[in-house]
Amino acid sequence: MMRRQQELRIVGARHPSLIVGAPFLQACSAASLHLGGPSIASLGVTSAVRGEGRSSIAAAMAAVQQRDYRRHVLLLEMDFDQPSLATRLHTNMTPGLADVIRGEVSIDDALQLFPDGTMMITAGVASGNGARLTVDLKSSGLLAELTRRFEVVVADLPPLLESSFARVAAGLFDRTLLVVRAGVTPIGQVQEATAGLDPAPVVLLNGASTRLPAWLRRLTQA
Repeated sequence: MMRRQQELRIVGARHPSLIVGAPFLQACSAASLHLGGPSIASLGVTSAVRGEGRSSIAAAMAAVQQRDYRRHVLLLEMDFDQPSLATRLHTNMTPGLADVIRGEVSIDDALQLFPDGTMMITAGVASGNGARLTVDLKSSGLLAELTRRFEVVVADLPPLLESSFARVAAGLFDRTLLVVRAGVTPIGQVQEATAGLDPAPVVLLNGASTRLPAWLRRLTQA
């Protein structure tokens, strides 16, 4: 494992904290504390639709868990439809989670290491089989293995209203963080996205300058 970590350091990966600004990190630090801080075991980060800043927030939440609490962190990409973290973080796209679920590679083969010790598994190439892969992930025990190996798993999930497997994916995690762009995402879409989620997600309002409506404030207190 040490040899693989040394190889991964040569990849030149861009640290997750560098794809977001200081305000994002501050907001994520507060959200992380609200969610349980160092007691979080698994966290799924999602949104109602694309373009909310979900992937950036997921990367920032992973960075905060390492920076604030010095935990052994895994950033897990589960947006099989439109993965973006490999490009944004300058890492390898494959092998990834899809390859591990199919049994083509081991977990260790898919892990990529950042200099601070944070590790990542990209989505890999799903070939249009995101729903099947998510169901197989749920039944395989793979996620349980990852939570045993890492102190916290932070997942970049697909958007709830634009993916057939997003709700199944969200249900695999102890806590869920819903990213909403302030003044952009219609309230009706947010209500539709959060309906039936159990437990109710904590809401992170991206770019907020106004007060949350009462029903949305109640979600942030979940």
